[in-house]
Order: sequence, then structure tokens, then C-alpha cells
Amino acid sequence: MFASSLKINSKSALIHFTVGVIFVLYFSVSYFLLWWEFKPLKVSVIEPLISAVVMTICCYLIFSSMKFYNPSKGQYFKIIGFCLVLTIISLGVSIFTLYQFFDTPSIAHYYQKLPYKFIINFLLLACIMIINIFWNVQEEAIENDRRKLESERLVREAELYNLRQQLQPHFLFNSLNSIIALIGAKPELAKKMTFQLSDFLRGTMRKDDKQLIPLLDEIKHLELYLEIEKVRFGHRLQTSFDYDDEVLQAKVPCMIIQPLMENAIKHGLYNIIGNVDIITEISLENNMLTIEITNPYDTDQFYNKKGTGFGLSSIQRRLFLIYSRTDLLSIRKTENQFSAIIKIPQHD
Repeated sequence: MFASSLKINSKSALIHFTVGVIFVLYFSVSYFLLWWEFKPLKVSVIEPLISAVVMTICCYLIFSSMKFYNPSKGQYFKIIGFCLVLTIISLGVSIFTLYQFFDTPSIAHYYQKLPYKFIINFLLLACIMIINIFWNVQEEAIENDRRKLESERLVREAELYNLRQQLQPHFLFNSLNSIIALIGAKPELAKKMTFQLSDFLRGTMRKDDKQLIPLLDEIKHLELYLEIEKVRFGHRLQTSFDYDDEVLQAKVPCMIIQPLMENAIKHGLYNIIGNVDIITEISLENNMLTIEITNPYDTDQFYNKKGTGFGLSSIQRRLFLIYSRTDLLSIRKTENQFSAIIKIPQHD
């Protein structure tokens, strides 16, 4: 609201300044030409003053009318006609007013100079009209660019929101199925898992309106997710984090790590018998935050032949929408280990 008000006030001030300059220049030139023609006789200031005031009023009429009308390409003849009408009006008003102050010889002299005044007034009003049209066109182009950027931003945010929401049902259904399975055999664990799921979803909803959050908040949210998964898988799931405290204030897109962790759990625990250790390494160097999650996997299992899957592709899409880069997600495979690496630029 303040920026819009400032813009309007600045434009109004510029209009007043422009009209003021036109008044001074028109009066000065008119008076100088009269003085040059009649010197050493004394020249009255009334005639140039009346002409300057009339032209000033015509300029204000142009600025006022062009606030509500911007001609298209096929309507420029209307602009020429409008300038001709204003020119005739300006000369007519000037002649009518001069009849109240000057004698017949002075008015006859004015009629002698009338063709020149007509040309000068027409050219001046046409210039004012053209400047105003270009001004309006530029403002319209700026406004269209602003609306385009705003529209693109809304579309990008909607797609980001949609990508995030698609990640939730899969995890939610798995958690609810696990709770149902635990209700009969281990009701306390089912109760604990229900509370953990509630805390996790509550934290997710709180972050819906935040694009970037501190890494510390992301890790806390990830720990809630891991606690739920550990209830599901018991002692088989082991996780470890390796990072320095200095990286905790780095900014990351909210819930960017969870799909990586979910992917690691899926390909690590579902296909391997025994305990599984998932390692998360985080480092910050040259304003680039690197997050690497490593899990064991069996190359002979079916799950590992399905490609990167929706989780990784959604992360890559989110990173592109936020940072406009396609090189921020990569994977690395060794004989029995799978690593997913994401890089998050840290802008000053």
C-alpha cells in the first residue's frame, strides 16, 4: 500500500513539475519574441502570460484524460484530432481573453502571428501527448511484468505445495497400518506411535507457509519421523548424524530431507535381513550445504531395479523450482551402498 501511494505521489509531482516547466518556458519564449520584435518599446506581459496559462491548462487536460484512455495502434488519428481540437481551443480562449485587455492594433498583430502560434501550440501539445502515451505504455509493461512474475510465483508455490502434499499420504498410510497392527499385540507402542504421528503432522502443518527453514528445525522434524519409523521397525533401524554445529543455521527447503530418508529406509530395510544403519552426513563449504544419506542395499533385489522413484524425482523438481538448478541432486552407488546427495545453496 505504501509503495503504491509513493508511486502515485511521485507521478503527480512529476506531472506538476513538467507542466510548471512548460509554463515558464512558453511564457519566457513568448515574451522574449515580443520584446525582440518591438524593442525599444515596452512590451506588456499579459499576452504571453495568457497564452502560457491556457497552454498549461491544456497540458493538464491531456494528463488527466490519458489517465483513463490509452489509445491502441489504430486510434492514433484520434490523438491527432484531439491535439488539433485542443490547439484551436487554446487559441480561441487566448483571443477571447485578449479582447478584454488589448486594443485593435494589438489584436491585429496577434492575428498576424496566429499561424505560427497554431503550429507551435499543436507541436507542443502533440509532444506532450506522445510523451504521456509512452509513459503509460511503459507503466503498463512494468505492471504486466509484475503480474507475470506474481503469476509464475503462485504457480511455482502451488506446484511445490502439491509435491510436498504427495509425499505425505504414503508415509501416513504406512504409519496408520503399523498402528493398526500394533493395537492388538503392543497397545502401548501403538499409543506412543499415535502421539508421535500427531506431533509430526502438527509440525508439518506449521511449516506449510514457510519456504526455507533453519537446518536445525528440519533435523528436529526429521527426528520425529525417525522415531515413528523406529517404532515400526524396532531395533533393526539404526540412524546416525554427522555434522558440525555451525551448519545448523543454514537454510533448507522444509521437509527436503524426509523423502531421502524414506527412500533409504525403503531400500535398506525392506530388502535386507538384519540391522540396517543409515548414515546422514552434513557439511557446509563455500556457501553450499551438502547433505548425504547413505544406506545399504542389495543389488539383487527387485526394489533396487525400479529407478530413482517418486521421492528423488520430487526432490529434484522442488530444488529446480526453488533454485533454478538441475545439478543439486545426485546419487552414488557402490557394491552394497546407495548414497543420495543434495546440495543447498546458501545465499547471503
